[in-house]
Amino acid sequence: MKAAFSTAAGIDVHRDTVVVSIRKKGSRTEEDTVETRTFETFRDALVRMAEWLEAQQVEVVGLESTGVYWMPVVRVLHERLAKATVWLVNPLDVKRRAGRKTDRKDSRWISELVLYGMVSPSYLPSHAQNELRKLTRHRTKVVADQTRYQNRILKELEGSGVKLASVVSDCLGKTGRAIINALLIGDSNVDVADLAMGSLRKKIPLLRRAIDGSFTPSTKVVLRQLLVMVDLAGAQIRALDEEIRRLMQPWQADQNLTVTIPGISETSSAAVLAESGTDMSLFPSQKHLTAWAGIAPGSEESAGKAKPAPARKGNKYLRTILVQCAWSAIRSKEGFWPLVFRRLRARLGPKKAIVAVARKMLVALFHILRDRVPYRDPDLPPANAETRRRLASRFRDKLQALGYSVQITPLTATGEAVS
Repeated sequence: MKAAFSTAAGIDVHRDTVVVSIRKKGSRTEEDTVETRTFETFRDALVRMAEWLEAQQVEVVGLESTGVYWMPVVRVLHERLAKATVWLVNPLDVKRRAGRKTDRKDSRWISELVLYGMVSPSYLPSHAQNELRKLTRHRTKVVADQTRYQNRILKELEGSGVKLASVVSDCLGKTGRAIINALLIGDSNVDVADLAMGSLRKKIPLLRRAIDGSFTPSTKVVLRQLLVMVDLAGAQIRALDEEIRRLMQPWQADQNLTVTIPGISETSSAAVLAESGTDMSLFPSQKHLTAWAGIAPGSEESAGKAKPAPARKGNKYLRTILVQCAWSAIRSKEGFWPLVFRRLRARLGPKKAIVAVARKMLVALFHILRDRVPYRDPDLPPANAETRRRLASRFRDKLQALGYSVQITPLTATGEAVS
């Protein structure tokens, strides 16, 4: 990256302090001039830092993405230093040699890297996108909490001899919840026939056998609290969904395009757009986007030999969401995604195949948002000669393993066997 700045600042961020170095480019015969100051991370001190940077006419500010400590610093810079460019850089790109590290040296080193374009800035979301991210990521954690509470309820039921999960698919549905509440009350006059709903009324005799257990006083206390937690998590999820829909209104057109991809719902599309954004021009190509998301294949080669390598590290939230959407997309019986998954699974196995499908879905999203066109299934090219030969060999080996003698004879265009 070519340097286009004459004055840059490097910030070494910590919890309680930030060390700031301003570097002004010298002439060919003079060295750069560097001035370093230390500020506290309270807001009033960060405002004074921004005012100093503005007085020195700093054009670009670089800082490491260290935990969450960089967020209030970037917020003040955006508010008080609107004319300057803020670069959030990867700590691995600015790592110095061991034994030569101090806060002042780190800030000076960052200012030099940024001034001369020796590092590339990381993706920095806008304020509106960051607000949406907070909600979608928090929703993911609340859903995980709700699932954990539900699993603990099932554990308590099984430990008490109540085999409700063996009869009812959803133990916390209307029928399951009514039965659990009746067991917690302990009213022996309540008949399960009065509680079963819908198709479960056909299983009333089996339900009577399943609930032939008892709760100890301690189990009742635990179950009551877990049920309250499940209900509270459900209410929190509904409130979050409402707030997410409100924040997604400016991006409604982008969401309408995103949900055209099979497997991506309204909820998952909000989470995907909160992570990737809607401006695909920020990524030079689809490969940069998939690598940033952490679903691009890794590479490790030494002495001309390629070795197995895991997928690259990236945005774990986007990676998780896309993999979940991929599992949803391949469940349909027909379409492009189930076909791709079956082809890849035979060669890679299900885990690697689903990550490959998730990558293809992100590539489709890149082109959809960039070109502003809805999704459509691509036209699959016919299998080439090598693919047909490999498939025929695999099927022949399977039939021979079952005890059959197989002879493969190719057909001509007219359907006749070649002698």
